[in-house]
Amino acid sequence: MNCNPKMFPIDGCVMRWAPIPVLMAASMFSYAAAKYEPFLVAVAIGAALGFIYQAVRSREYTRAAGLVVVVVAFSPLYLALKIFLTMGLVCITTLALFVSTFRRRPLAI
Repeated sequence: MNCNPKMFPIDGCVMRWAPIPVLMAASMFSYAAAKYEPFLVAVAIGAALGFIYQAVRSREYTRAAGLVVVVVAFSPLYLALKIFLTMGLVCITTLALFVSTFRRRPLAI
């Protein structure tokens, strides 16, 4: 992540990571929206997908992974399905991390 104070002011880092807690806080109140709940959920998922696209284009995959969890939290699935989907995504991400970390590389001679 490029949050070097010399390159970007601290506000840039805050603005990059702010959508995750804001969207998660909105998910707590989406059920209070009554008849506007489907519209609120659609807007939140659309915003999260837009932020995911922006994060992937700027190669900030950690932020994109956090926003994928936001999409899962807003999805209209049952709670048990949301939990297992999030666990599956975490397992796949962990496997990808281990494969890339422990990949055999030729020795530099």
